[in-house]
Amino acid sequence: MGKHYKENLHALTFDVEAWFHAHNLAIPESQWVGLPHRLDGPIDTILKLLDTHQTKATFFVLGWIADRYPALIQRIHHAGHEIASHGFGHESVLTLTRGNFRDDVKKSIDILSSITGKPVLGYRAPRYSVVRETLWALDELTAQGITYDSSIVPVCAPHKQYGIAGTPLEPHRLKNGILEFPLPTISIFGKRLPAAAGAYLRHFPMSLTHRAFRQYQNEGNPVVVNIHPWELDPGQPIVPTTWRNRLAHYRGLSSTARKLETLLRAYRFRTLSEHCAKADLKQASAPRNGLESRKTESAIPAC
Repeated sequence: MGKHYKENLHALTFDVEAWFHAHNLAIPESQWVGLPHRLDGPIDTILKLLDTHQTKATFFVLGWIADRYPALIQRIHHAGHEIASHGFGHESVLTLTRGNFRDDVKKSIDILSSITGKPVLGYRAPRYSVVRETLWALDELTAQGITYDSSIVPVCAPHKQYGIAGTPLEPHRLKNGILEFPLPTISIFGKRLPAAAGAYLRHFPMSLTHRAFRQYQNEGNPVVVNIHPWELDPGQPIVPTTWRNRLAHYRGLSSTARKLETLLRAYRFRTLSEHCAKADLKQASAPRNGLESRKTESAIPAC
């Protein structure tokens, strides 16, 4: 992959969902409608930073949000950024049947394309939940016209809610034709951990985030940064939960905007659809990741 990324252009992505959609808070869907989404302030901050640094980003938008607040999505689109799908109901793919997943994705695509007037090319699963057991989702995405996915985290997560250890770190094309842009990781003492995305961007010191960028740039690969707009909202409501979930959700919220600006000053980014258009991605080999078809799923290393 390295020779295709000599420009060291990375990708900046945002998962547009409300604070109450976060899995760590476990707020029932029945309560969502009565809660303030609090997205206007964070989206304003993000769009101003992107404009200041003349950067375009990819926004993976939750259909539930787009359906209720289309003007918010129009603002992002009119600013020249890419609109992609984050599904509709923010349900982990692990909890959905194949038919339910198909309906969820289609509903989100229909809503988003009606707002922007453009086809939806990309998808990211809630909680990065394309895992060994849900690889069938990639076939469903191609059937609905999705050309790239950015859901796989190349790590072994102990909770099994995301992560497929042993998959390529670089963007690659799967046998069904879809392009996979994995979430970034960092190698620390031989152990691979998530990096530069969500809580890991907030919790890790910037020195480790820069180290992850150096590791990727040394191989000529792009870092796919991911941030949730609610991570720029330190004033959001505090919800009773376990200490572990409270730490994961609330720690570092006041640092996110500053870290985003640091990244925009230090690196160059383009949208994932622009990466698709520019990169000549090779098909990944079956022995390396086992993602080419359901017949080769058993080749994926177990955690």
